[in-house]
Amino acid sequence: MQNLRPQKNTEQDVHAAREYFPRGLLQPPDSFRFSADALLLAAWTAAAYGTPAKPLRFLDAGTGCGVVGLALCLLLDTVQGTGFDIDPQLADAATHNAAMLGLGSRFSAVQADAQQVRAHADITPESFDLVVTNPPYRRPDQGRHAATQQRTRALFETAGPLTAFVAASAYALRNKGRFFCIYPAERLPDLLCTLRPAGLEAKSLLPVHSRAEQPARLILLEARKNANPAITIHPPLVLYAGSGHRTHLTPEALAFCPFLGCNARGVQCHTQETP
Repeated sequence: MQNLRPQKNTEQDVHAAREYFPRGLLQPPDSFRFSADALLLAAWTAAAYGTPAKPLRFLDAGTGCGVVGLALCLLLDTVQGTGFDIDPQLADAATHNAAMLGLGSRFSAVQADAQQVRAHADITPESFDLVVTNPPYRRPDQGRHAATQQRTRALFETAGPLTAFVAASAYALRNKGRFFCIYPAERLPDLLCTLRPAGLEAKSLLPVHSRAEQPARLILLEARKNANPAITIHPPLVLYAGSGHRTHLTPEALAFCPFLGCNARGVQCHTQETP
């Protein structure tokens, strides 16, 4: 990416950036802005490992500005990873954000297409312990496309279907490696029908509800490569309670994902734009 701001990377700067995270991440002006979904995915993945006994290598498929991979690095000291995105500006932004957070030695991103990931030298077969992905949620014919090509690619399966992200994940994962994703609850059948043919068996599922009285909006799912069939469905996670100006994140949501705290009292997760 051109004209990226130079990184000071002093200890004070890094500490301030980490305290401010997930606010302050750099993103190209026409790109899709990350949402709470990405933060929930990182928290779900970290919770699955607790305190890992050994270093873990992860792949962030469709990394965008790197928010999932960076959050995972902040939550787990023993992980390091690579992200890929079809948009070279986003890949550059993700690497830039890693440096800003003092995570340049643990996370970087490359430009790669999910449908051609096997051709990339940095993504070799069965070389990752886990994969995280927040793939596009909508089919190409599902609703009105966004105002820019970059945002359309992030929202719709125009640059690669769900099968491409799952196939890339299965290719990169070692045997018994773990796959973590967040996806719309209404498209759970599509996800399950895509995972098994790729050798990924769903093992754990968490429904996410905006409110307790509403149907699940999202699902957090873990699958494992070449595992036996058996799935655990967890009690639902409810994000909001109250109504009107009294709407607030639930204590359970904040305990599950502390990064959501930037929105706890109406504070927005702002991002910076590239010049």
